[in-house]
Amino acid sequence: MSSILGWRKSRPLRANRASSWTLVFLTASACSSPARLAVSDGALIAAASARNSVEDVERALELADLGALAVPIPAAPSEVRPDQAEFWHAAAYAWNPELRALRRRVRELREATRSAGRPGSLMGQGMFLDGENLTDEYELQIMADVFGLLGVGPSEAARELARAQSRAALAQLEARVWSLRFDVDRARVELAAARSLESAMTSLYAEAVQMLPRIQILARRGWIGAGMAEGAVGALHMVEHRQTMARADVARMQAELAELCGLEMSHPALDELAGGAIDRFRPDEVELIEPTAEQLLDSLPRLRAMKLELAMAEAELQREARERWPMLRVGPRLMSMPAQSFIGPMFGIDIPFPGALEGRIAAARERRDGALEALESEVVMARSRIERAARLWDQLLLQRDEHAPDADSSVARMLDAARAEFMVDPAMLERWSRALTERMNSLTGLVRARADLVRVWLDWEEACGPRQEERL
Repeated sequence: MSSILGWRKSRPLRANRASSWTLVFLTASACSSPARLAVSDGALIAAASARNSVEDVERALELADLGALAVPIPAAPSEVRPDQAEFWHAAAYAWNPELRALRRRVRELREATRSAGRPGSLMGQGMFLDGENLTDEYELQIMADVFGLLGVGPSEAARELARAQSRAALAQLEARVWSLRFDVDRARVELAAARSLESAMTSLYAEAVQMLPRIQILARRGWIGAGMAEGAVGALHMVEHRQTMARADVARMQAELAELCGLEMSHPALDELAGGAIDRFRPDEVELIEPTAEQLLDSLPRLRAMKLELAMAEAELQREARERWPMLRVGPRLMSMPAQSFIGPMFGIDIPFPGALEGRIAAARERRDGALEALESEVVMARSRIERAARLWDQLLLQRDEHAPDADSSVARMLDAARAEFMVDPAMLERWSRALTERMNSLTGLVRARADLVRVWLDWEEACGPRQEERL
């Protein structure tokens, strides 16, 4: 009894200490709030302008901060040269908006994993039994989440789900890093093709338009019919139109490449980009070795990401199932009255209403089964993409090396012959007009044959997943 009396005598002092500690705790909680972010328009403009020089790409991979990934990351460019593939890859990895969002998502989920499955909030309450003298009669209770403290049941399922979400987000980042590399390369190929076609049409038009004065003179003198003359002028306009379309394609592909790399269209590297993506491609150095389904499942980033999405869906199902566990809380109870004071244990339990969670569990099971079906379908599509690229390769290689060059050479000779005939006989103007149109189409086909072969090789490489690196 003496110990109880001693406690009662010191009770006001302990109450004051408790109030002091409460004040300190609340003050610390307020001070721990993150500082508000203040961004000015000038700071945003300065950050965007930091990408405007070619030299900024030297530090692009450092800015990307991708960390260790299961897909190959190119080394920093040996020279700051826009005609290097690594130059554009580095810029895309650093500044592509989608990739930056995925990278931030990975970091967000990794940080959230630290709090997943932690014990729930402490539940406390106090009651004052005497409204006139609050310090004489009162009761204090506090309870903690038992399963959260032990790390079992719903707490364990929440941690597993958080880890699964973090792994799935990292796999999505890896998959986008892999696909972004080929999106950038395809944009470079299409930009090079558009510039090559623009150059070809410019040369063809400059050569063909030299015939226009002779056509006009012959038409005024009545030596050629109006229909024949208009046909020749129409052929010239068609070449000019194809040239304009090529220029529009150059602008469009510049915009697409700039967007993929997070750059402005005014970036000087876009004007310095040459046609190395097509010119340096050597199909005789390419060896198409088809991977097995097991190798695809192991190495293809998209399939690996979908496997982890399936694992995440399974973790979500298990988390929903563990929610059927009751929530058990235990803690001390302190009661103080004028005659006596005592401390004792207390507990509380929350039991889910029977059947209340069955719909959520069934929905999670459907999501899990849907993720499995999506993975199965993606395996089929992945193998189909490889097969499609393999079949196109032989045909496009034949088109690039034989059909398109032979057709263009024949049409070029036909145009030269028609020009020579027209210089002698005005009646041959119609043949020249047809030959000019054919020459325009053959040059277009030649450019497309070269670009399409590089594109199908890129499709093959992307579909097979990370293997030995090839350089454009």
